[in-house]
Amino acid sequence: MAAARKEQLRRYVENRHIDHIPAAARHGKPWHQLAFWWGCNVNVFNVVLGGVTVTIGLTFWWALIAIAVGTLIGALLIALHATQGPRLGVPQSIQSRGQFGFYGAAFMFPAVLLLNVGFIASELVIQAQAMTGVNASLTMPEWIGVLAIPSVVIGIFGYRWIHRGFQATAAIVGVSLVIMVVQGVARGSLPASEMTLARPSAGLFLAGVALLVIDMLSFGPFVSDYTRYMPARTNGRRLFWCIYAGNVLATFISCAIGAYLVALLPSLDPVTAVGKISGSWALIVMTLSLVTANTFNAYTGSFQVIAFGSMWRRFRAESVTVRLVPFLAVMAVGIAIACFGYRSFVTNLTNFLDVLLVLFIPWSAVNLADYFMVRRGKYDVPSFFTARGVYGRFAWRGLLAYAIGLAAEWPFISQPDYTGPLVKVLGGADISWLVGWFVAAIAYLALVTGLVDRTELRM
Repeated sequence: MAAARKEQLRRYVENRHIDHIPAAARHGKPWHQLAFWWGCNVNVFNVVLGGVTVTIGLTFWWALIAIAVGTLIGALLIALHATQGPRLGVPQSIQSRGQFGFYGAAFMFPAVLLLNVGFIASELVIQAQAMTGVNASLTMPEWIGVLAIPSVVIGIFGYRWIHRGFQATAAIVGVSLVIMVVQGVARGSLPASEMTLARPSAGLFLAGVALLVIDMLSFGPFVSDYTRYMPARTNGRRLFWCIYAGNVLATFISCAIGAYLVALLPSLDPVTAVGKISGSWALIVMTLSLVTANTFNAYTGSFQVIAFGSMWRRFRAESVTVRLVPFLAVMAVGIAIACFGYRSFVTNLTNFLDVLLVLFIPWSAVNLADYFMVRRGKYDVPSFFTARGVYGRFAWRGLLAYAIGLAAEWPFISQPDYTGPLVKVLGGADISWLVGWFVAAIAYLALVTGLVDRTELRM
């Protein structure tokens, strides 16, 4: 009887965490990832982000161009990261030990955890804001608490249910956005000032591009978490294009709608504009669009906690408790931050994304250069889980390349609390993300060329 209950639990509730996924547990096809990433991005968060591109000063057409450029660049990077999942069968942060060492990769765990908690808080604030437009009898913090409940329930079941949640989101929200667009266009044309093609300043345009690059790249440190269950024989090119298409199409469409709404009704924020144009039903759909996204971030955040703890203790590979306790803790922190920080949401969101862009760009460069150009996908997976493995405690070449990329970014950063010395020379343009990525990648390749121990390249 106990064995039967255990098997039933295994079928419905995920009991794996950061350990390698064995072949017998693998499942899924590339097109599932298209639906997953479409559902992940076709939501009110991206509607709001699209509105921000207009709020910062871009006209509607230039906002669309910035959204397109940023999405195409950012999605390219995360689709490349995602192809590592089936080959290695481990979460992205664990795979980073191959570039930075067992202990050296630890700097990624709190950084990614901060990212996940920040997105949980931001998404809950947007959801609560939408629902207060439907029913104002509950306060923002009360709505935040209520809306967190379904996200927690999905997270208890784990990986399969997160996929199912996004598949449902893809269909329901996708149809709803089409209706919203029709209603928005029927309301009237955009003001002439929003339709101009007069070129904005380079700094303003690149600020819009950067928002979308990090919106996409923010998935990079954990995108493989959602492909690691796929069979190792999965076609890499097909997987790449499914993930790329799902991210680009959903993000561009959602952000474009947000940009249109803010350009049409500049006195309103995107969420309020949705309610004014489409009514309460649209606000409810927009609220539901982020339910699984909250789970998504808490699920990944829990892996960072487990990965950090695994530096001192090896956790049992199959354990519901090991996965659930940190998941609930991460969700609780996100809820608390949302309740205390909802009043200055838009400003916090923009600054939050800018800081993350600085941190994750050089990591992405080192990770992709190592995977595709140095080791060509050949890693000793068991060494990811021990300090005595072939990757050592600290991989100084990866850490040095990351530090060089990080340092290269600082002269070009343009943020509210810091402006680099070269920003003014470039007309206010923040190209730190572009400089940091290429410098980190080139530095890493220069440091490892001909020096990587061939024994490290065995599977």
